Order: sequence, then C-alpha cells, then structure tokens
Amino acid sequence: MQYVACLRVGQNDVKALINLEDHRREVVAPLLDMRGDDDRHLQTFLASWTEHPFFLDVSRIAKDVGEEFITTNDLHNPHGAFENKRRFFSDVAAINQNVIPVVSWVDDDPQRAVIQSALALQGDFPHIAIRVTCPENPTSTSWSRLLSILDALERPDTATVILDFGATAPANTASGSDFNVSLRQLNSYQIRNLILMSTSFPIDKPASNTSRSSACYDVAWQARVDTSGIELDIVYGDYAATNPTASMEYIRGMPVLPFACYYTPTEWWQRRKGSDKEFVRYVEIAQEIRGLPGYHGDDFCWATREYSRIVATSTGYGNNGTWNGYRINQHICAMIESIVDTDNSFDDFDADDLL
Repeated sequence: MQYVACLRVGQNDVKALINLEDHRREVVAPLLDMRGDDDRHLQTFLASWTEHPFFLDVSRIAKDVGEEFITTNDLHNPHGAFENKRRFFSDVAAINQNVIPVVSWVDDDPQRAVIQSALALQGDFPHIAIRVTCPENPTSTSWSRLLSILDALERPDTATVILDFGATAPANTASGSDFNVSLRQLNSYQIRNLILMSTSFPIDKPASNTSRSSACYDVAWQARVDTSGIELDIVYGDYAATNPTASMEYIRGMPVLPFACYYTPTEWWQRRKGSDKEFVRYVEIAQEIRGLPGYHGDDFCWATREYSRIVATSTGYGNNGTWNGYRINQHICAMIESIVDTDNSFDDFDADDLL
C-alpha cells in the first residue's frame, strides 16, 4: 500500500475503482465511506476487489448520515460499543476478508463506546484503522481520544492511523511544530502505518463554457512533512479529485452543465462546456482532453480509453455522473504513476516546485 484514495460509496465512485488494473490495485488501497439507500454499490465493489486490502468506514457527512442504509441499520448508534457498526463490518468480512474496519467518531460520541469498539474490532480483525479528523492541535478532543485508544489496544502495531484533514492542511509541518510533535507521539506506539489524508480539489467549478487549471496542494504539504527521527511508515492519501465539503445536493430545476477534469501532477485541468444537460458536448470535451500537453495517452487507463472511444464513435458519452467516475479513475492512475516514478514516495519532489 503506497496510496490511499478516499471515496464515498456510490455508483460512479465504485466504477472508477473496479476499472483499475491489477497492477494498480497493488499500489492503492481505497478508503470507502459507506452511504446510500442500500448496499448494492458496496456489493459490486466487494465482488470485484477480491485480492487486495481496503478500508471501510461509515460516512459522517451530514447528507449521508440521513440516508436510508445508515439510518435503517442505525450504524452510528454507540450502544454496545457500536455493535450495529461492528455487525456491519463483520457482514462485509464474510463476503470479502480484505476489509480493514475503521474506528471513527464525532466528539459527542461516548468515549468509552469508541474505545471499546476499537478493542472489540481488534479482537475480530487482524488489522484495524483509527481515523482522526483534523488532529493538528494535539490537545483536541479527537487527538486525546486517539491516544486513549492506542493506550488501550493490546497490539498498536496492528493499527493504521488515518489523519484526515479534509479540505485543510497543517499550518506547519516542520520540526518542532505541533504537527511534528503529534507524529513523534505516534512514533512511540509503533503503529502499523500512518496515512495522511487531505483534498485541495476545488469546491466550485469554472464558469460556463470556460476552462481553468487548479493546483493540487496535497502533494506539496505531504512532501514537506519533517520525518527526521520518525520511523513511521507514512502513506500519501487524498480524496481522488473529490471534495467532501463541496455541495452535493441536487435541487430540482438546477442546471446541469457538462463538466470534466483531468489531473497532471500537480494540477487539475477543469472544463465546463455546453448548456443544461447538453451532454453531447462531452464528445468535444473528450477531444480537448486528448489534446492537453500532459495527456497520458489513450491506453493509459480506463478513463482515457473511454475518452478515445467517445471521440471515435460520438456515442455513449454519458452524463455528469459518468464523467465523475472517469475523473476519479484518471486521478488515481496519474497519482499512482507519480508515486511509482519517484521511488515509491514523494521524497524526491522539490516541494517548491509543487506550489
């Protein structure tokens, strides 16, 4: 595992993952946030992703929390050390044993229930993950809870810690910073590995019939982390060309303008073209992508193969959801190439060149 991509469980997110080739699956480990009205898209993923590990959490995004699968199964109920959530993880493991359950919480969750759920999961699974939201301040409730969990675990070396900064990043990652002090605290537990997670994918889109380039800052700040004296196995993570803080609500009557994105380290090219639901414009957008200076080629990944097919046939160009899957798939593949090409890490990057 050299890269973790966090995605919500949805039709096109799952398509982006299951269309990854085997050699890429060996590099990336998805972190899935469960949501939706049912588990059919999760089941599709479980049937495909059969040889490699993946992380599974239950979404805490406000819109997702109210969706049917989470509410019907009462997955955020802390009763019995989150027994409903733990049963969900066990049901998934019965289908696909590669699952790594994620312990996560909000500050209002009872601390005892959170810690006991972690202990119970460690008893049932060979590996678990602990996900902390924006833990830059080591005195925060979430950070203190993380340390309490690690203190309670019999085998911290079987636990992966995920530091999830969402759409932010630490203000300072240099030696002596709060972030550096936090890493040194984790280093003492000899955890299995540490995943840094963030996204700088824009929450807005370019104006109609325009394009723009937006910098990806996630690679930059993660490359600048001072790791001197720290023996943690640190893994790069992002939200794969998505942003959990962006508006995801569709309001009836809202115009749906064709939108596409292409990632070339270290920026996203974004394009809006056409009017409301004028999806035929995707044929032209696909051709524009194939003409970009950083285009990887028609055989690079599932998404680029689809771009080539759409241009050649002018059919089956899909809609905005379809193209969300394309951009996720292409982003993951381009990020994997970057990691592999830099000796399996971002250590060789000059951080100044990434800004």
